[in-house]
Formats: sequence, structure tokens, C-alpha cells
Amino acid sequence: MARRKDHTPEELKAWVLDSVLDFLQHQSADNLSLRKVAKMVDYSPGTLINIFGNYAHLLLAVNACTLDQISERLNEKLTQANALDAQQQLLLFAQEYLLFAQQHVFQWRLLFEHRLDEEVPDWQQNRINQLFDLIEIRLAQLVPNAQQAELQQASRTIWASVHGICLLESDDKLFASQSINGESMIQSLIKHYLAAWKVSR
Repeated sequence: MARRKDHTPEELKAWVLDSVLDFLQHQSADNLSLRKVAKMVDYSPGTLINIFGNYAHLLLAVNACTLDQISERLNEKLTQANALDAQQQLLLFAQEYLLFAQQHVFQWRLLFEHRLDEEVPDWQQNRINQLFDLIEIRLAQLVPNAQQAELQQASRTIWASVHGICLLESDDKLFASQSINGESMIQSLIKHYLAAWKVSR
């Protein structure tokens, strides 16, 4: 087992985050606690508090890793499919988001189940903004004269709708035949919402 003297604070922080992310591939964050995380890495809870501040901030750092992973996947897909038009890219983003939610369900859920008793710090908000920027850039390509407020509302509407589909599919609550699933619903959403959005403006 590793001991305190074996890691710098940055090394220990990375190890803790990797350990929690690995845990979340198989179990819900409901089964975690500061003591359990400390036991996983063989350090005291107090040492982890010194590094992260508190347990809520530790989970916030885990969520930052998740946002980075989602962003990396979206940008990687975009690089592979840069010949697609803006609407096709938005569909690709939505499909990749669904795939991430399916493959990392507990990690993905923690993003939205975690609550802070304070404002979201700038370093986390910047990550969130960068993801919405990916959507808004494509929306602006579809409607070049759209106002920023319109782009912001449309990007949040698309994300909230896609997220809801992911959540209901994850909970097996779509209440539909097998031919109707998260993928088919996302395709319908992007096609019809964008068509209506462009006309309504």
C-alpha cells in the first residue's frame, strides 16, 4: 500500500480522482464517503481534506474530470467528422452525450446529483460554458444573425431535452416499444427542433 510520503499533493490528488472515477464505473456515488475514499487510497480523511477542502469539493473535482472527458470526446468526434454541416455536428454531439451517459452512468449522474452550498467556482463554470459554446457555435452557423440570448436559450433547450432523454432511458422510463429509444428520440429532437427554431426566428 502507498503511504503519505510516497506522493506529492498533486500526485495524491490525481490518484484520488482516478480512484473515485474507477469506483463510479461500477457503483453509485451514494455508496461513497470521505472515509471510503480515504481507505481506497490508504490516506487519512484529514489528508484528503487538506487537499480538497471538504468532501463536497472532492466530488466537484471529480465532476470537473467528467466534464473534461465529455469535452474531449466531443472535440475528438468533431475532428473526425469536420466535414459534417452544423446540424449534423449537433446531432453528433447529442449522440456522443447519450453514449457517455450509457457507458458511465454513475459518473454522469453525479454531475447533476451533486449539490454545493455555494456558487459554482469559476474553474467549473468555465468548463460548463465551453461545452455550451460548442453548441452555440453550430447554432450561429445555422442562423448567422441570431442574437446571443437566442443562441443561449436554444443551446440550453437542446441540452435539457437531450439530457432528459438520457435520464429516462437510463431509468428505463421511456415507456415505448423497442423501436423507440434514446437514439431515435435524439434524432427526432434535433431534426424537428432545429427546423422549427430556424423558422420561428
